[in-house]
Amino acid sequence: MKNENRTSLKTMTAIALASALMALLTTARTASAQLTQVTGELVPLGNKTGVGARALGLGEAFTGVADDYTALYYNAAGLADLGRSEAGMTLTYGMFQNAASIQNQAFAPRSLESTRLNALNLVFADCGPWALGLGYYSPVSFDDPLQYTARGSAYTYDASGRMDHYRMGLAYRLSKAVNFGLAASAISGREQLQITDGTPQRYLEEYSGFNFEPSILIHASDEFSFGASAVILEQLQLRDTYQQQGSDAVQTQYDIRHPFQCRVGLAYRKNMTLVSADWHGDFWSGYRYSQAGAAFLNQDAGYPNRHTFSIGIEQGLFPHGPTLRAGYLAETADNSVAAANVTQPYRLSAGLGFAPDKAVSMDFAYQYGNAGSQQNSQVGGPADLHIQSEQHQVMGSLRYRW
Repeated sequence: MKNENRTSLKTMTAIALASALMALLTTARTASAQLTQVTGELVPLGNKTGVGARALGLGEAFTGVADDYTALYYNAAGLADLGRSEAGMTLTYGMFQNAASIQNQAFAPRSLESTRLNALNLVFADCGPWALGLGYYSPVSFDDPLQYTARGSAYTYDASGRMDHYRMGLAYRLSKAVNFGLAASAISGREQLQITDGTPQRYLEEYSGFNFEPSILIHASDEFSFGASAVILEQLQLRDTYQQQGSDAVQTQYDIRHPFQCRVGLAYRKNMTLVSADWHGDFWSGYRYSQAGAAFLNQDAGYPNRHTFSIGIEQGLFPHGPTLRAGYLAETADNSVAAANVTQPYRLSAGLGFAPDKAVSMDFAYQYGNAGSQQNSQVGGPADLHIQSEQHQVMGSLRYRW
């Protein structure tokens, strides 16, 4: 590459990083959602579980790496660098647990377990500068159990389900150093929720929608690469069916305004060593809703924007494996207030990869997550309920290239 082209790429990278930092400084008003209010479920839209065992082992710091079939999810522009067509599949086991305590009185923890298909992909990457990817992903789980007793009344909260993405991506190599990608997703999800606080209440929440996500991958040098993607158009709808025991079901339509999500990532490669870092911004706007055919009402709840920071390292021991991986991921929110006994969400990852053949590779990963929060055991009351959450994931991926 000519010197002037290399300088131009470094300038482009600096501009992109500056834009990311400006976005990071964007803030939104924050409000505390009560656990017992179903509208609070609109904020996190489930627990992120990651995609692919290799990316999970790197703490999901994969936007600047994007060199296997999971690039379709993290950064579609990376598909143009694969060189060979490939297929991939990931299976995952997950366990989510909550333990509650009120004023130093601890209650028995509750947990939910699930085993499911996490990813299924097919990438056609032998058509010159073009690459096409097709895939199914299940990156979100709604599993969330809880139980405690307050004021002599037992309270239980059981949520289960998942959010699925059916995704198509197209990537083009603009030059030896720059790739552009565009991905589109059809989104569907189903959550079953039951709350028992005296009278049982049941919710069936059904999600549907789509999004478009352009992306870019820049190889600033042989060692450094920079990746970025942004969801610039998204429509997400929720049909919520609520029924209290002994009453008729009530159906509510939600139009969720979740206007902007973005990822920025850097990667450094040297021989058999890879180091990567990511930032993921998840910006919230609000929603509007209607019941029984009434006109839609706008609801600007002022929920906080979320930021996820992750870092990963990969070290190959021999040219064809095994490969060791480790990662760390932490979440924060705009205007979050530190409180006693509250743990900001974080996750620790470890992974192992093998390449028994030039066409076949296998990856395994384990991730542990922890978070703590203060809630109100009674609406309008003090924040006397402490919830400590743990998340365990085990993933296995198989990748075949031809």
